Amino acid sequence: MWERPTVNGKLRAHAGTQRAFTAAQQTGFVGIGGFSLIERPAIERLLKKSIPLLIIAFLISVAAARGLSLMSSHERMEEAVRQATELTSAMALASLEDEPRLFDPASATETAQELNALVSAGSDTDLVVIDTTGVVLAATGASASLTGRPLAAVFPELTSARPSRSSGGVVETHINGVPYQVSMHLAGSDGGMVIALHSMQAMNALWRAEINLNVTLFAAMALLLLVVVYAYYAQLNRADHTAELMLENEARRDGMLANGETGLWSFDPQTGLTFLDGSAAMALGLGTAPRQLAHRQMLALIHPDDRAGFFRRFAPADTGLVEASFRIRQHDGRYTRIDIRAHAGQTDGRIAVSGTAIRTASASRREVETATKRASLYQAAFDAMPQALALWGKDGRLELANASFAAAYGVDGSARRDSLVADDAVVVRRICGEDAVSSEIRTPAGHWQALSESRLPDGALLTVGSDITAFKSDECRLQGEQARLREKVAALAAARRRLELKCAALNRALGRDIPVRYDPEVELSSERTTRTAGTIIRRTVA
Repeated sequence: MWERPTVNGKLRAHAGTQRAFTAAQQTGFVGIGGFSLIERPAIERLLKKSIPLLIIAFLISVAAARGLSLMSSHERMEEAVRQATELTSAMALASLEDEPRLFDPASATETAQELNALVSAGSDTDLVVIDTTGVVLAATGASASLTGRPLAAVFPELTSARPSRSSGGVVETHINGVPYQVSMHLAGSDGGMVIALHSMQAMNALWRAEINLNVTLFAAMALLLLVVVYAYYAQLNRADHTAELMLENEARRDGMLANGETGLWSFDPQTGLTFLDGSAAMALGLGTAPRQLAHRQMLALIHPDDRAGFFRRFAPADTGLVEASFRIRQHDGRYTRIDIRAHAGQTDGRIAVSGTAIRTASASRREVETATKRASLYQAAFDAMPQALALWGKDGRLELANASFAAAYGVDGSARRDSLVADDAVVVRRICGEDAVSSEIRTPAGHWQALSESRLPDGALLTVGSDITAFKSDECRLQGEQARLREKVAALAAARRRLELKCAALNRALGRDIPVRYDPEVELSSERTTRTAGTIIRRTVA
């Protein structure tokens, strides 16, 4: 955490992390067995997207099931009507075929009584007896009005009636636009007939009512499901919006806590466990994840001088406020002071202490002030040194220089070593060793510097210069005196030579032969003096 860049020296610019899905998690739904490989958010998104499809499939299945059930019910009802019609016709035939007189036109009243006795009250099946002449002799129920009419006039559509697939003696026909199930049986050999008629209106009305009821129930269920889905998605959107707001607020809170080096913590006096959230763990230098520290783990991080009676400091005051300050060890081994402020509360009969942990800003400020004072002291001592000190970067740019160097060369922080040596200073002598280079340089101001250059392990170059202007002045003065003395010696030697020549001439004039002594050493010394006289300083420009 402490290696991250900070804002204004203390505030961390990055307070949280972002999660990313791996490629294996983004491959999609791989079946029921793949749910263990998919994270919960992916499953939730899949279920949310599939809810409308599931509801539509459910409604289709319910509609198909109810439709098939209604069709099956209609078929069963038709089959029951056919069987009832056939049974009624067979029963009437069994009762009337043994009495041929009942088919005589003169026995209409007796035949009607027999038919009414055979048909139960409220039955939807009517019985019709056709006499031997083809006229309706008697009828029951709604068909009683047909009495006395010819068969062809009453039942013109019986000729087009088609037999049922399931009941051989029952045919389906329409009489006056009304569907009927008809069962006809001949009675005897004289042409009498017994006909059972069952109207399908009641059954169809009942079936339509059942269809209407099922359609109404299905529409109500579909509408209810639509309302539920709408409410669900509305609530889901509100929940997502609320969750986003909570996450945003939580991220903002964590950012503010982390940037302020503040965290939330909780302490259980009964178990001795300390719970730290991510910001508190970050402020204490324990990472970014929430932490749970036991008694021994917490004491191991506390400064030895603050361990005595550490947990007794968490005893709340009369107002329930807990305030304490202690030093805790960071991951780099240094200790920092932490101020805690919390309140004691009771939850489910258990006392818990929870609050905030703040890294003391005054300690950091004191550290900064101490470091600033120490740096100022070092800079003052650095500038007070009489030697000219300079530190050059690997690129040849001046990184650091004291006042003596700046005054000697008149440079600022943007100077470069190559331009300084080539343009401004004059190198008159340079001696290169294994690890250092010694040079004598005349600065633009006319001062002389003896420089020692050493290469540091990181590639930087350290230059240490000493002012040798006085030494060079004495050297020049001594060289001038040496030249004057040599000239004087040469002049004295020449005068001596002239004097010796004059003495030799006088001796010859006086008649005495005094040999002239010639000293070759004096001549050689005179020639060497003449040859070495002059300036010995050689000017070289590096």
